[in-house]
Parts: sequence; structure tokens; C-alpha cells
Amino acid sequence: MVGVVGEPIRTALWVDPSLAEAAVWRALTVAGPGSVALASHGRRTEPVYEIASTFERDAAFGRLAQREFEELGLADPLRQAVSERPELVALVRVVLVAEARRPQEEGVTCEQAGMHLGMRVDAARFDDRDRLLEWARHVLGHAQDSLAPDFGFQPGWEEDNAGVVRWAMRERLHRLWDVSVDARLVDEQLLPPGPTCERHRRRLAGDLPNVDQRTIDAVLELLWNGPRPTFAQLLGWAARPSELVRAASPSRSTPPRPDRCPLCGFVSDDIGTPDASLSRQVSTEYPDWRPESGLCGRCADRYRFAGRLGGQT
Repeated sequence: MVGVVGEPIRTALWVDPSLAEAAVWRALTVAGPGSVALASHGRRTEPVYEIASTFERDAAFGRLAQREFEELGLADPLRQAVSERPELVALVRVVLVAEARRPQEEGVTCEQAGMHLGMRVDAARFDDRDRLLEWARHVLGHAQDSLAPDFGFQPGWEEDNAGVVRWAMRERLHRLWDVSVDARLVDEQLLPPGPTCERHRRRLAGDLPNVDQRTIDAVLELLWNGPRPTFAQLLGWAARPSELVRAASPSRSTPPRPDRCPLCGFVSDDIGTPDASLSRQVSTEYPDWRPESGLCGRCADRYRFAGRLGGQT
């Protein structure tokens, strides 16, 4: 990657040319015809088109995109988010920023030594600087946890558990971890408390469909105001949600409602016991579920459909 040095000088921000080009073009398109930035871009590209060598022409366009990326201030939210975390600045020497081609690719990775930190971001996020800043603050919170020795992050945990850790479990782990990260951002007044807390409450309710609202609130309280969970705790709670419920509300003994599906939580009159094959699929993603608890027709169809496609639900 061609580098763009960020501030402070000890931490460099390196932006991939393809991301810079995509973000710049979106910014220029919003500016519209007649804008100074678009006119300047047109003048600068004219000589680049005249370069005969395809390789040299592409490289020139990349350098131009990075230059305009800086001039338009598109990197400012990323630099601000990094500067707000002195613990990261003290460790990280290079922040590598590349384009995420789809939402699932967005996020942050870092080597345990902390020297290099990678961010993948959708170019569309640069359309709204406030939302980009919010996103960057969140993913850097995950990075800071990953580098903290007492958090105990396990690099390669998904690969090490191939065939055991399923997609749904991984998603649950990330959602639980998100609560802990955002709670600290709210405490630092870097995120609005009300909407952030409510968003996580809804997500927890979706992950714990057969749990009453009082217990959902207790789980949120544990993750939000309790001690920061370790990675091992988050992994265990994601694999066995009942342990999370017991940790948050040890006295909970509310039996499941027989008229509600134990997975989706919706009232249904077609709850039945699935066959052995379907039960194995459900148990892999929801270890606390038991076949005798049953499934509604909608959830059963969802797993049957996923099975025929050979994919996840």
C-alpha cells in the first residue's frame, strides 16, 4: 500500500488506494457539477489519462486518490478515533485501512504485538463523518480489548474451532462483546447512551428468545455495568446462553411458555418435536435447546431450507 502519514507522527495511517478512490469519488459525486473539488479533480486527471503504461497510469490514479482523500478530510474521523485511545497510540505503529466489499468484512484485526492494526471499512461510511467516527470508535474498542493481556483474546479462535463454532454462535459472541465495548464508549461520552443501550437490549432479546424481559434487563446490566468480561467468558456465554442467564439472574426460574416457540419467541399453535436430523442442526447452534422443547413451523422450515442449501440459517 502507498502510505499517508497520520498524526501523531509515531502512528501512521496507510490507506489503500482503491478505498481512497472509492471514497473520493463518492464525495465528489455528492459535491456535484460546478463544485471546486470536482473541477480540480477533472484538471488533475487529464494528464494521468495520457500515461501510456497501464501500470503507471493506475499507480498515478492511486496517488491522486490518496492526495484528494487527504485534501477532502476523509481520513479525519479515523485519525480522531485513534487519537482518543492513547493506549493504542502507545502500541500501534501503523494503521492499515482497506475497503470492505461487503458488510461482513468490516471490522478490525491486530497482531498481538500491536505494531500493525488493520481496519476494513465500507466506502459508503465516508458519506457521513459522524457515523464513520462512531464506527471507528467501536471497532477500535474491540482492538483495544484484543491487545489487553487481561482480556485474554485467542487469535485464530474461529479457525481452531472449525466444525464446532458455528455461524450463529460467532454472531452471538460478537453481539455480547459489542455491549461491553459500547458501554465503555458511553461512559467516556463518545456514544449516546439511550439509543445505544436500547439497540443492545433488542439484540439480546433476539439472542435469548425464550427469556422474559426482566432477565434480558439483568443480562444487559451485567454486560453493561459489570466488570469487563474476558474473552473466555464471552465465548462460553455465546456457546451456552443459559450460563449467561444464570450469571445475570441466578434466581431465574420462569418456565418457558408452552405457546411460544423456544427459539424465535413468537406465540404459535404449531409447535412440535422435530426429527433427529433437524434436532442436530438446531442443537449445534443452540446448545441449550432440547428437542422435547419443540419448534414452531416457521423455525423448522428455516432449518430445513438451510439444510437443503447446505448453508447456515
